Amino acid sequence: MMQQVEKLKEIVNQNSMGHLPLPCRIDLMKQIGNTRIVQKILCECCKKVYLLLPKELETESLLYTVLSEIDSYLYKNKGTAENILISVERLRNYVEQSIDSPEDMASWAIIALGYATRYDAASILAIEDYNGEDDNAFDFESWNVDFICSVAYSGSNPFVENGNVEKRKEYWLWYIKMIGEIAQNPNVEHLSLPVCKSTNPLIDIPARHQLDLLKTNKGISFDDIRDSILLQIPNEIKWDFIDVVFVSCISCMLNIHSSTGEKINIGNTIHNVCNDFRLKRKEMYIQYPKEGAWFSLKMVINKNNSYKLDFNYDNLDEIPVYFQVLDWILSFYCKFPRSKEYTPQWLRKIVGRRKLYLT
Repeated sequence: MMQQVEKLKEIVNQNSMGHLPLPCRIDLMKQIGNTRIVQKILCECCKKVYLLLPKELETESLLYTVLSEIDSYLYKNKGTAENILISVERLRNYVEQSIDSPEDMASWAIIALGYATRYDAASILAIEDYNGEDDNAFDFESWNVDFICSVAYSGSNPFVENGNVEKRKEYWLWYIKMIGEIAQNPNVEHLSLPVCKSTNPLIDIPARHQLDLLKTNKGISFDDIRDSILLQIPNEIKWDFIDVVFVSCISCMLNIHSSTGEKINIGNTIHNVCNDFRLKRKEMYIQYPKEGAWFSLKMVINKNNSYKLDFNYDNLDEIPVYFQVLDWILSFYCKFPRSKEYTPQWLRKIVGRRKLYLT
């Protein structure tokens, strides 16, 4: 192993891009011959680049939890590879929407690590129809974790632009040394992740002027929606009040119940009511776009035809789990962007480094 390490160092130092070719890495991993050790090596690569991120990104990133989950699985036998795959699949589309910066590449490396953990590091140990090609022969979706991390660490893909050759060389020399240490002591972590205190500091969201639009002299009323719903309630249903819950992200949901808990079906009118809710939301947003758009609302209609509205702009827990899909929420945010001061902490994490805030 030590002879091989010295040989690989020489290859990196002599490579004009400061790159360690994929065939060399595959040979090395096959010499190691232990899937779990290979997975640990790839995990250490992710920790290497993740620790370089600015602190506010490092501890607030949604991917920190996934990397910690993988690290605990590999070194402490906590959790399952199946659960890791579920976590990764939930984040994949969200991460894929932006892979431009070194931080984005560090995030993509964690997604790739999740698949390598679930599928026995097949991306480097069992490449289908492999004939000695280098990393540039593959699409980025098929890149290995170690190469993705080299792009994140150096800031560029060596096959697109030389970029910072010294940083790339530094990464691969570290990589070779790390492999030697992991191979000798596979149960000892090479790098430790910082303890992420699960804190979501409360952000004081300013009062919203959109809500003032509901006052009778401001021109936005939900009376027509109330009337449409009441017209569809069967006479045999006894009620003191009607509960209406509308949720809209990429898809929408409308639930209507009587005060006795009986579900009310309003037939084809449901499509018109959902559309009317969306139009009201758009109208409110257009007048004060910096305040964002509401994800859901609750409407309580009383027997005397009065009603109360409760809008959810900021509370993730009030959004049904079915709608808590990160790329859905990000798409909704892109449709209705808001200023940072009106963006709660959980939504800031999803928006991340993307320059989407209104100013």
